[in-house]
Amino acid sequence: MQRTFVSLTLLRRMLPPCAFVALLFFARPASAALGGDATSIGAGQTHLLASARIERADTHTMHELQAATGTKVREYLGNDGQVFAVAWQGPFRPDLRKLLGAYYETYLQAAGPRAARGPVNLRLPGLVIHMSGHQRAFYGRAYLTDRVPEGLSTDEIR
Repeated sequence: MQRTFVSLTLLRRMLPPCAFVALLFFARPASAALGGDATSIGAGQTHLLASARIERADTHTMHELQAATGTKVREYLGNDGQVFAVAWQGPFRPDLRKLLGAYYETYLQAAGPRAARGPVNLRLPGLVIHMSGHQRAFYGRAYLTDRVPEGLSTDEIR
């Protein structure tokens, strides 16, 4: 009887922290992809256990998600609700497949084998991707040149 009580008490105390750690290690960002719409930004916040910040301007809206790990992902939406740019910075590179969406394959083909290492500076028709960094300090941005709102400098996409 005493042994069962100790086991149940230990289980009740350890289960919440273990579940939290498991979520941190197995969570994948689920955010709006480049060229997509904003319907999944809230899901990305919940999935990442992230805090969110929204900044509105006349030409666009910026959603910033910051995960507990320190990585920030910013998604820029035009007034039409479409994501025209994404940017990131932090100790871990985000899942580029999800962040770039339909443009991920274009990125892989253009970057070639160099995509895994070193800075990437791609200027393709309609798409620009810059990224660099090193362990624990990654950053980058990607934007669709034909969807950047008039009056917004691409230097503001950070």
